Order: sequence, then C-alpha cells, then structure tokens
Amino acid sequence: MDRREQAARTAERLGGLRCLVCGGALTPAPDGFRCGRGHCVNLSRRGTLNFCSKPAPAFYSGALFEARARVLAAGFFAPVLAAVERLLPAAPPEGHRLLDAGCGEGWYLASLLARHPDWTGAGVDLSRDAIRLASRQEAAALWCVADLKRLPFADGAFTAVLDILTPADYRAFLRVLAPEGVLVKVFPGPEHLRELRAARGLPPYEAGDVERYLRARMRVLAAERICVPTPVTPAYWADLAVMTPLNAELSPEAMADLRGRSAGTVTLDVSVAVCARREDECT
Repeated sequence: MDRREQAARTAERLGGLRCLVCGGALTPAPDGFRCGRGHCVNLSRRGTLNFCSKPAPAFYSGALFEARARVLAAGFFAPVLAAVERLLPAAPPEGHRLLDAGCGEGWYLASLLARHPDWTGAGVDLSRDAIRLASRQEAAALWCVADLKRLPFADGAFTAVLDILTPADYRAFLRVLAPEGVLVKVFPGPEHLRELRAARGLPPYEAGDVERYLRARMRVLAAERICVPTPVTPAYWADLAVMTPLNAELSPEAMADLRGRSAGTVTLDVSVAVCARREDECT
C-alpha cells in the first residue's frame, strides 16, 4: 500500500475529514479529497495534506525539528511518552483514535501507534517542515499541515487528543473528541529546562496560569508530574537550545553563544494531565 492509499484508509477509519471552506464531508478523489461542493485538498506523494496557507513562524524551521528529533531519539522525553501511555484510558474494542495536536516531527504519535497496531491516528502541525519529517515515520498515521483552531476532522472523530508542550484550543479539541474522549495535556513545570533558562539569566518557568486555564475548561481525571535531571553532552545541550521556543527571539550570535555553554545537565519537568469534558459540556 502506498502512502496516498494509506492516508485515505486512515481518514476513513477516523470517520472522515471535514472541508474547512463549507463544513461538508471530504471524500477520496483521484487528486486527494473533495467535498460535495467541489472544494479540494491535494494529497502529496508522501501522503500528507495541507489545509493551511498561513506559514508557521520562521523560528519553527526544519533545523529546529531535526534538532528535536535527535533529542527525542536520545530519550530525553521518553518519560513523557511512558506517562502518556500509562495514563490513557483503556482503548475501545476498535482501538484508540488519536489526534496529536502540534505533532512536530510525529514522534509521540508514531511511537504509540507502533506499540498498539490496532490504534490509528492523525498528527497536525502548522509547520510544513514538521509534517515533512513526520511523513517519514513508519506509522500508519494521517499527517496534516493545519491550524489547531481549524481542525479538518469530523465531529467526535477521536477518542483522545494529545496536546504535548504546545498551545491548546479547547473548543476545537472538544469538537473533534468523542463524547467519552479525553484530552491528554502536557505542560511545563517550574524546573523545566532550568539550566537553559539560567544560562540566559531567566527566572524559573511559571506554570500556574496554564494549569488554571486547563482546570477552568476541562475536568482533570488524573495527573502526574515528571521531574528528571538528565546528563547531556555538549551536542545534546546544543540541540535542546535550538529546539525550544524559549529561545525564539535570540539572534544567531546569541544562539551560538548559548549552544556553547553546556551545563552538563538539563532538567525535564512536566505535568501530564488526562482530562474529560466538564459536566456542563455534556448537557
């Protein structure tokens, strides 16, 4: 099965795609997907779809996602993946249908689908570079360039939405979540990347607003904090410096200086929260 056929089958398993122009159902066509009013989304040879003409911020470049891929491969975020998998509710008989919102290069979704072949999923990101890298993953996932505020999926398509260290749009997430579906929200804690922040003279991260905002909009079912200091090589440190939005505004000279100032250790500090709809969202 080629990538284009695989993408069509995955879209079908997810309950279909939604046209962002008219809201109608998108169905497979020779060149991609088309709705009843003739609006079309082309399917690339890599099996990816582009629903967004707005470019991602320049900071989110191929170099950033390649650095992030190396950090992920080195295992820095492995405890996060393990916690997400551990806290996910039991899958329905047909398997979970996962949306990785802000998927980057697709490591989290691809890893979960590799461990659970009966699950399926889609990853969306505003960055074309990120989706290009994600399409190299072996997972049978649907990879889309899309805005989190305008998700191109049918209502109730997913049993779980993963929102891992990326902004959230709770209204959009709730629309595509099945009635009993969950949001898995991962957000930084006060010690997250403490050494990188200290190297820049920045204070610890303040996570309180993120958690308050989450609890005001969702019902938290379970939560777990992960705080792990990790030894890093100078090259590892440099990749962490490049991949974090913390350093988005740095000049090339300042970034080069930071990359060369390895502290030898970097702390991973995140909370993983599994959330359901609030009671007033169910009525």
